[in-house]
Amino acid sequence: VFSVLSALAFLFVACRCTRLVLRRGSQGTYGAPENLLFRTHIGHYVGSLLISNVFLALAGLIDFKWGLQSGVTRGALCSAQAAMMEIGLWSSGFFTVATGMHTCISLVLRTRQFHWINMACIVLGWTISYYVALVPLEKSNAYGPDGISCGVTRNYKTELFVLQPLPILIGIACSGAIYSLIFFVLYGKLSRKNGDLETNSQSQHRWSLLYDSREYVRFIAVLAQTMFWYPFAFFVLLFPFCVTRLLIYSGSSLSDASDVFARVCCSMLGLTNVGLLYNTFRVVSPLFK
Repeated sequence: VFSVLSALAFLFVACRCTRLVLRRGSQGTYGAPENLLFRTHIGHYVGSLLISNVFLALAGLIDFKWGLQSGVTRGALCSAQAAMMEIGLWSSGFFTVATGMHTCISLVLRTRQFHWINMACIVLGWTISYYVALVPLEKSNAYGPDGISCGVTRNYKTELFVLQPLPILIGIACSGAIYSLIFFVLYGKLSRKNGDLETNSQSQHRWSLLYDSREYVRFIAVLAQTMFWYPFAFFVLLFPFCVTRLLIYSGSSLSDASDVFARVCCSMLGLTNVGLLYNTFRVVSPLFK
């Protein structure tokens, strides 16, 4: 059910963007927040993050099949569900960190980022996600029934850790460090003077971020105030799944109720990020105007 809600949320965003493309040039379309945000570098990362959540939602939708037949069966559909889950986990972690990194470089380091570097980073993220998820297909039994759904079978302990808990742990650790630095700069605890980061006890310094640099830095400074919610959602909704996989990796037993709860949280990530996206539009819409 939560996968359906996430899929409907993605469909809404896709329809909105398609409508803007088809009505290009007409009155009001240029100032639409979707049009303006997705034309920026950080918009490319946010768009990639949403697409990564689509894979998690699609993997969750396949559970309807297992519910209808009252059981999970090995086969092409099972392997596809497992692969989509791993693509979604790795790409969600990568682009959550990449979004924070871009914000940090633009806002904290005040460094101009070339378009080709951002495109190369996006290609790298998807390449890593697909490669990591598709390599286990070479092993006939690596993907198969895993509790109430399909995933990495419990006999392959190394693959189970690398494919499931590892990207979540890396995403939480890296995004936590990056967004902590952004928080201290944005709210006046750190400032950049003569190329170095220095502590600043005056909270009013945060407002100077809006006026002392280029237009894109001003845009990032306002946008960053809403970006903290993305890693928070990543942590809250994927950490239960990470814990359940670590329990399985350690050899502990896992109840179906815990497995259901963890997978429901994963399926909610897409719906939550779409909601956060439109909260971002609400906050930055005065800046667009």
